[in-house]
Amino acid sequence: MIVRRIVIVGHNVRNVAESARKSGWDVTAITKYADADLKLYAKVKKIDYVKEKLLAKIVDEIAESLNALVVLASGCEDLPVKSEVLGTDPKVAKGITNKLKFYKTLEKVGIPFPELADDPPCILKPIKGGGGLGIRLVDYTVDPPQGYLCQRYIRGIPCSVSLIATDRGKVEPIAVNRILVGWKEMNANDFVYCGNLTPLILTEDRRISLIKTAVEVAEMFDVVGSIGVDFVLSDKPYVLELNPRFQGSLDSIEWSYDVNLFSLHVKACEGVNFDIPKPKRFACRTILFADRKISFNSDLTGNPFFADIPNVGETIEKGEPVISILASSKREDEVFSKVINRKRLLYGLIL
Repeated sequence: MIVRRIVIVGHNVRNVAESARKSGWDVTAITKYADADLKLYAKVKKIDYVKEKLLAKIVDEIAESLNALVVLASGCEDLPVKSEVLGTDPKVAKGITNKLKFYKTLEKVGIPFPELADDPPCILKPIKGGGGLGIRLVDYTVDPPQGYLCQRYIRGIPCSVSLIATDRGKVEPIAVNRILVGWKEMNANDFVYCGNLTPLILTEDRRISLIKTAVEVAEMFDVVGSIGVDFVLSDKPYVLELNPRFQGSLDSIEWSYDVNLFSLHVKACEGVNFDIPKPKRFACRTILFADRKISFNSDLTGNPFFADIPNVGETIEKGEPVISILASSKREDEVFSKVINRKRLLYGLIL
């Protein structure tokens, strides 16, 4: 039996590693967050902040020693590795993750996005980066500092479309997701990303418009495998970014659809036909942030309702992500009720 090996590199890779392991791959993870449950699915090499070229060299050396392919995950989409990448080429990703270059491409073809503006109220955000970090709403005219841009603030529904792009340039939509930002129940402030709900229920015309725009954006770039387009949905869909990698919605999609996304990703990259199922239930993955300094002294590995679990003895500072909470139900409101109840359960276990 041939063992297929993968090296996954990114800031947080538990969801990708879990999906890959469950689809039969031997997984090595290179990451900043060596969570307890990540170790259930992968051999883990924890790496804190290092220069990009050094990290790429480390990844290449490990991949070569294992005869493994590489998956570039969150925060490392454009890492300049020389190894064979299972997914979007990092050179392609580099032009996508720079938001100024990305918006310039959208403008040429007339796809709506929140235009650059400095008239209040406006959004000040990093040119590169994700997760809502460093984003703030400003109510005064501002000259963006180096590395930042200003956009018109558009009120609407934060959402995303997850897609699979084949090596032949065909793009298939999978799911429409609500993006959760700044949810006070998760102790998240401002525009900080704190999870996803799948599916997002919309009127048919709005859903079709959202998916059509997402496919048009994806087809403009030479992306391959699992990708996602983020929006704010107002009078029409306004594109925020294209993620040329697995997204944070991976858990909620897999729970909602009973599908293995890594398996679909591999088939798309290798030119194998695949079918996309329909959603069977609502599912949610939320990220709980610390509202105080927390010493994590409980072993929660194996609990199906929690993910991205800290190691026993680990200390989480106020404002840092603590854990992911998972829930599903036939009813949307019940999903959120379950999340809140499991948050209370968690506090009872660790505090």
